[in-house]
Amino acid sequence: MNEFSKHPVTCGLEIHQQLDTGKLFSRTPTTLRDDAPEFTFKRKLHAVASETGKMDAAALEAMHKKQTFIYQGHHENTSLVETDEEPPHTIDEDALNVALEVSLLCNASIVDTMLVMRKTVIDGSNTSGFQRTAQVSFGGHVTLDDGTPIRVQGIAIEEDSARPMEKKDHEITYRLDRLGFPLIELATMPDIHTPEQAKQTALKIGEVMRITGQVKRGLGSIRQDINISVPGGARVELKGVQELDLIDEYVRREMQRQNVLLEMKEVLKKEGLTHEMVNSQAGMNITKIVEKYPSKMIQTALQKKQAIYAVRLPYMHGRMGKEVQPGRRIGSEISSYVKARAGLQGLLHGDENLSNYGFTSENITEIRTLTHCHEKDSFAIVMGEEGKCKHAIDVIKHRVAQLLEGVPEETRNALEGGNSEYSRPLPGAARMYPETDADDIRVNENMLRELSKDLPRWANERKTNYIKRGLSEKLAEEMKLDNKARFFEKLLTKGYDPTTTATLLLNTLSNVHKEKPLVNKLTEKQLEELLSAEKNKKVLREKFGDVLKEWSDFPQEKLETILSRMKMENADEGEIERVIRQIMDKNQHLIIAKGMNSQQAFMGLAMQALRGKAQGYFIAQAVEKELKKRTGKD
Repeated sequence: MNEFSKHPVTCGLEIHQQLDTGKLFSRTPTTLRDDAPEFTFKRKLHAVASETGKMDAAALEAMHKKQTFIYQGHHENTSLVETDEEPPHTIDEDALNVALEVSLLCNASIVDTMLVMRKTVIDGSNTSGFQRTAQVSFGGHVTLDDGTPIRVQGIAIEEDSARPMEKKDHEITYRLDRLGFPLIELATMPDIHTPEQAKQTALKIGEVMRITGQVKRGLGSIRQDINISVPGGARVELKGVQELDLIDEYVRREMQRQNVLLEMKEVLKKEGLTHEMVNSQAGMNITKIVEKYPSKMIQTALQKKQAIYAVRLPYMHGRMGKEVQPGRRIGSEISSYVKARAGLQGLLHGDENLSNYGFTSENITEIRTLTHCHEKDSFAIVMGEEGKCKHAIDVIKHRVAQLLEGVPEETRNALEGGNSEYSRPLPGAARMYPETDADDIRVNENMLRELSKDLPRWANERKTNYIKRGLSEKLAEEMKLDNKARFFEKLLTKGYDPTTTATLLLNTLSNVHKEKPLVNKLTEKQLEELLSAEKNKKVLREKFGDVLKEWSDFPQEKLETILSRMKMENADEGEIERVIRQIMDKNQHLIIAKGMNSQQAFMGLAMQALRGKAQGYFIAQAVEKELKKRTGKD
């Protein structure tokens, strides 16, 4: 028994996290725009042999689709590097430091010299036909909350791809704003053996990334690829899992799919199905024969001048409808191959309720007769351009023959909810070759020594420390993985109030951002100036939002100028007491009727009178003091 067969499943993760720095090999910002593009251009891409003389299978399959790619961009966040009109610039230092920091947190062995490589990608998501990537470190581990160590295979830094905006039959439109975003790729060893452990590992790696304080947030900023195999199965890569909470479900459903395919392999072998039997089936052009069929689908295809082909599937009756994942069947698996490899919309098969598509029982009997189906056989129908139909028949036969092998190695796209579908073959080593336009990157001991001095704390350590410093449980929980946590810790060492500081960084800034997005351009130095002004009673913390709105419009101005223009006047202790005495003089009846119980009413009146001039805490103290004096409780 080998190591993998001891477990019901064996998994490894590849986590891809966008960094909140500049682009990796150009000096443009990492911002996304959804307004109309300022320029567009078209390209076609072709796969070529690597330096070993081999062609990558995944790249070759993509090339056979013969697609045209349209690229959109804005000058603000797209440079000549992204359009593939000039060589890459030097690597972004901030992005490099984050990758080194993550490596140190994982106790990985960092390389002396990072070599930038090209990874062949010709699906159009990279204008150059390749993705730049550099290995940062090897080895290391992350430790789960239950103490289980998960070994790290390696950590790399690479470019993110362009954003797909629209897909047509032979044309895909991409936006170049995301192309070149720095990504950290952390790959684990296959040490994960339960769906729950896969989820916990992803959470821990996510924590490693987030405690650096320099990662993007939101949908699409972190993507998980999961490599999964069951005993007797094969390595399958699920790409693009974005919902971390569903990682365990994706693993369970892939386990289910592989086990069903392994069962199907044994069943078909017992039936006597062979590769020769499948491969000998000839596709039949039934376009003329089905002209009389009432099916709207058939009639629509005929109106479009499409061809219609059918093929016999030996021993597949009742098996095309076998469920492999919730809502997906063997027929769905084969249909995904047809979509990906032949460029058609899918297929119809004999196990479906074809009456839903307008086929009569006589139509079905005729197709079975034409394709020479026996009792245990099924059939498949495809529609489209004749060349694509012929190719689709070959694809269908290939995938049915693969059922005799069990689980094919492949890359699959993650679908919403936990299912997946075929995307392309697993890429091989032939897709990687050196980047000749980028210099090697030296990593020296001094650089690592400086980074090691200031490594971030783990999230739970942070939370415990924050609560000890006086922060509430709620704010401590929010702050522990926030990008501003390290800045927050520096401010605490300078004596700023924890609650005031955390509220500014977590709540006030995000609230202002909804109305004034440019507030994010304010520097840490400017935010500290605002806290200093509050500490020195030059501005109330209740006015932080108003000040930030004004300052985001005029970020080049000094805080004193902003406060002066806004006429920020704070009431001193004497003025607060004077206003409260006046209020109580006018409302003696409240004191007579309620005594000390009138404190809340007077607090409301005082807050209204001193709005924007004094903090509630000081007003409450003054109200209580004056009320005690007047009721004889002093």
